[in-house]
Amino acid sequence: MEPSPISVDVKRLGPDDAGCGVEAIRLLKSPDGYPTPSAAYLSSFLARRENVLIVATEAGVPVGYVVGYLLDRVDRSRQMMFFYEIGVAASHRRRGIGTKMIGMLKSICRTHDVMKMWVPTGRSNLAATRLYESTGARAVPAGDEVTYAYPRESFVDLQ
Repeated sequence: MEPSPISVDVKRLGPDDAGCGVEAIRLLKSPDGYPTPSAAYLSSFLARRENVLIVATEAGVPVGYVVGYLLDRVDRSRQMMFFYEIGVAASHRRRGIGTKMIGMLKSICRTHDVMKMWVPTGRSNLAATRLYESTGARAVPAGDEVTYAYPRESFVDLQ
């Protein structure tokens, strides 16, 4: 039996909401070893229109977050949305919170006339793939694509 839906508030945070963002990261991301940012840093991050942090709260306590980035294109005047990350407290999963937060992210895309939004995940992440498909995303065949990451120590001159 699936848990029943719950009432949550979902909000795109602005610079004045940095405290809520810090608390969301502290509760939902920092237990996995990520540092908690300062309120000053997060306020500066949230002041930039291209940075999107959506937080879901229940009774004022963060239970979910979404991070996205509006990206300019060099070949078109319309932006793209990079849906970078989603997290929902384990105790609150499968209750529609992720769906609500993605709905808000899609609303931001409509407001900014975004041409497309994409989110990376592994095919083995069944919870994520089910969520993305249930909210209108379509898997893009990987074909010959591969993702490379450049670690910080590689940022040296190659000359």
